[in-house]
Formats: sequence, structure tokens, C-alpha cells
Amino acid sequence: MSPNVFDLAPSLSLVSLVTGKGGVGKTTVAAGLAFAQARRGGRALFVEFGDGESGRRALGISSGNDANVSIEHVVIEPREAIKCMATPLFGSALLARVVLGNFAMRRLLSAAPGLRELAQLWAVHDLASKNPGTPVIVDMPATGHGIAWLRVPAQLRDMIGSGPLHRLTAQIADELVHPERCSVIVVTLPEPLVLKETLDLCHALDHRVGIPAARLVINRLPIDLGESALAQAEKLAQSGNGENRWTEPLLSTLQARNAARQEALVAVTGSNAGGIGRLFLPDWPTDPTAAQTGRWLESGTGG
Repeated sequence: MSPNVFDLAPSLSLVSLVTGKGGVGKTTVAAGLAFAQARRGGRALFVEFGDGESGRRALGISSGNDANVSIEHVVIEPREAIKCMATPLFGSALLARVVLGNFAMRRLLSAAPGLRELAQLWAVHDLASKNPGTPVIVDMPATGHGIAWLRVPAQLRDMIGSGPLHRLTAQIADELVHPERCSVIVVTLPEPLVLKETLDLCHALDHRVGIPAARLVINRLPIDLGESALAQAEKLAQSGNGENRWTEPLLSTLQARNAARQEALVAVTGSNAGGIGRLFLPDWPTDPTAAQTGRWLESGTGG
């Protein structure tokens, strides 16, 4: 068995950015990662953007029966993030309040291209700085939007050239969106089309952002039923007992799931993931809790 992401924890940065296509279980994996990291050190921060509902659902009863696990759920809202960034940008808290108190300026700042994303990244940077040594797991926007976010600091830094905004963007680019400062975890489903698009995302991360994916998490892989389960189902189906009409449908279902698993494994192992380590999470009949996902990640099989 290859090492999994937590066996390699010393090589992971304290800030982990979790991304992937929409609907692949990105938030569930991010919450599970927060739980697993909190189990290692007692505390972790789980960060998301928007209204926080997705994170609350994913965390659920996040600590289970483990009293030593503490996960702080932090929701970063764009307007609050701009307030957070305003003080270092304008040089003083008083001046920042004056500027943000002006309705026209507030509207301008909110509408400026890339500024909302930059502010939210600054809020993550600020959060990590105020919690040294604590893992920060960020549920990033999906796929292309996430790539665009991560490119903003370097793009603005190079475009502006000097001044307070240049210094701030350079700080984010050097201290957060940097291969030595953060780790990117990419989540995908095992279906060939989704996997191909995800590998394109990994390529973009490496070549357009400069941060190779630390791990590729393949979510909802059909469970291995084992040869004995199929053999028993085949034996029952071939028994010819008319009273057991359910045996043939059962056999068909098991064979279909087994075929789906094999197809998924072929798609994953046959793909060119550029040497990215892989982790597999099972297709579960119910939505897993953060605690369950975290324990799967801790014992996950690398590829």
C-alpha cells in the first residue's frame, strides 16, 4: 500500500485548498480533511465562502465521540473580507473605515475585477497568520473559478508594479498562493469524462498557477464486494429454486456494481495523472459525516 496524504503530513502545508468540479463531494472531502487534521493536532479551521450552509451540512456532528477534536467553522463573506483587507491596504484602521464608509467607494471596491477574490484570499492569509501551527482547510470554488482565484494575486502584483496594493498582492502570492505555502487537494469522481476534466484542472494548477496538486481524491468508488459475495450469488441463482426469485436480480445488481468498479479503476489507473498521488473513497449508501470521511482519508489507499 502506498502512503496516503496523512502519512505525508509533514510535507503538507498548514493551509490546504480543496477544489474540484461541482458535485464531486468537494465540501465533504474538505470537512473530512479538517476532521483528520484536527485528530492529529487537536484543532483545525474549516473555511468556506458564501453562506456557510454547505459546510454546516458537511461537518454535521464533526467530532463524533472524539472529545479531543475541535473544528472551527469559518465563513468568509466578500464584504467582510474587503473590510479585513482595507486596513493594510490604506495603512490605518481609521482611514479604512472612512473609505469604506463612503457609499460610492464601497460600491467601487465591491465591483473591481478580482478585488473580491483577492480580499477573500487575504482573509485566509490573515486567518492562518493569527492561528500559527493550526491546519487551515479551505473549501475553494469549483474548478475553473478556483483556478481564476488563485491566479489573481500574481496577476495584480505584476500588473500594478508598486504601491500598497502591489505589496499586499505580493504578500498573498508569496505567503499563501505559493507551492511552499499551501497544498492543493483535487477531488474527482471516477467517471472517465469527469476524471479527464479534473486532470485538465491539475494541469492548469501546475502550469497556470504554479502549484502542482498534492493529492487527487477519487470519491465514490464502488465498494469491492469480494469474490465470495459474487460466487454465493451465482450459486443461489443457479440453484433453480423457484422460491428464490430475488437471486437473479441480486446477481445482476452485484455484477453491475462489480463491473462499474472495474471500469472506474481502469479509468483512474489508466489516466495520466502526472505522478499525482491518489486516494480512493468508497461509494456509500448515505452521505458520510466529516468524521467518517476523515477516518477513510486517514486509512485511504494511495495509488
